[in-house]
Amino acid sequence: MDDELAEARGENTGRKREFHSRTNALDTLKDLDLSGKTYAITGTTSGIGIETARALALKGAHVVMFNRNIVESEKLKKRIEEEKSDAKVDFISCDLNSLQSAKAAADEFLSKHWPLHGLILNAGVFAPTMKFTFDNFESHFGVNHLSQFLLVKELLPALRQSSPSRIVFVSSVSSSHTGLKAEMTRMEKLKKLCPENANEFYYKLYSYSKMCNVLTAFKIHRDEYVSNGISTYAIHPGTMIGTDISRGFGFFGKFWNVISKPFTKSLSQGAATSVYCVAHPDVTELSGKFWESCWDDEKSLDADIARDISLQDELWEHSEGLIDEWLKTQKPISTIGSDSTPSVETVSEENVS
Repeated sequence: MDDELAEARGENTGRKREFHSRTNALDTLKDLDLSGKTYAITGTTSGIGIETARALALKGAHVVMFNRNIVESEKLKKRIEEEKSDAKVDFISCDLNSLQSAKAAADEFLSKHWPLHGLILNAGVFAPTMKFTFDNFESHFGVNHLSQFLLVKELLPALRQSSPSRIVFVSSVSSSHTGLKAEMTRMEKLKKLCPENANEFYYKLYSYSKMCNVLTAFKIHRDEYVSNGISTYAIHPGTMIGTDISRGFGFFGKFWNVISKPFTKSLSQGAATSVYCVAHPDVTELSGKFWESCWDDEKSLDADIARDISLQDELWEHSEGLIDEWLKTQKPISTIGSDSTPSVETVSEENVS
C-alpha cells in the first residue's frame, strides 16, 4: 500500500521535478512550440484563466475562449495580439449558469470543425450572489460541475478525433473538505455531492462541487485514456489566489485579495499547473492523477472518496440523468412573425467567466 501511495504522489519514480509553486505559466512551456494545437478554455476573462489563455496563445496555440463576457473577452484577445500579432484567439459565448448556453457553445465549437487537443475546465463560482442557476440547480453544483460536465460530454468526439488529447479539471484542495466518509452509502454521498438546495454552508457546497470535478476526471481517465488516448488531470491551482471567484463577497472579497496577495501565488503561478498538464510532453502518461504546483502530489487528496470507482460511475450516471431530464423540458422557439412552419432558434444566455 505504501508503494502504491508513493507512486500516486510521484515518489520513487526516478522523475526529476522541474517546476514548483513559484513557476510562472510561460516558464512551464519554455522551448515548446504549440503551433498547430487547439485548446479550449472556460472562464478566461478574469483570474488564472487570463494567464492560462495568454501563455498558450503566446506559444503559438489556437486558443478558444468559452466566456459570458463579450467585452472582456475582446479585451483579452486584443491584449494577446498586442504581444503576439499573429496570435490565434477565438471566442464562443457560453454562460455556465445555463445548460442551454453550454450546449449551444459546444455545438458552435463542433460546427467549426476545429481540432481539440486540450480542454481546460477553468471557470467556477464560490459563494455566488445567485443561489441557483437558470435551470434551478444549486449554483456551485450547476456551474462548477453540471454545465462543464455537459461541455465535456459534447466535446469528447472532438477530443477523440484529435487524440492524443487532454482534459484539465481545475478543482481545489477544498475537494478534500466535503466531510464525506468512506463508510457512508453511495446514495448518501451522492445526495451530498449533488445538493437540491442551498441550505448548507457555502464552503461545503463549493467543496462538493470540486470533488465532483475530481471524480469526473478520474472516471474519464478510466474510460478514455487507454481506449481513446485522452489524458485527464484534476488540479489545484493554489490557495486563495487573488481571482474574482469570491466576487460574491463584494468589498470583503476584494479586501481579502489585497491583504493576502504577498502570501499567495500570482495569477501566472496559479495558471502554471493547468498549462503544464494540458501541454507539456512530460505528463502525457501521467493521466488520472491529482496535481498541485506542477507535480502529481496527492497528499491533499481525499483518496477514499475520489478513488471510489462506484461513486465515480454513480455521479456520472446521475449527471447524465439530470441532463436528460433537462433536455426533455426544452422546446423549440418559433421565429416571431412567421406564418409558415416555425424555424428553430437557439437562445443564448449570459455566461459565468
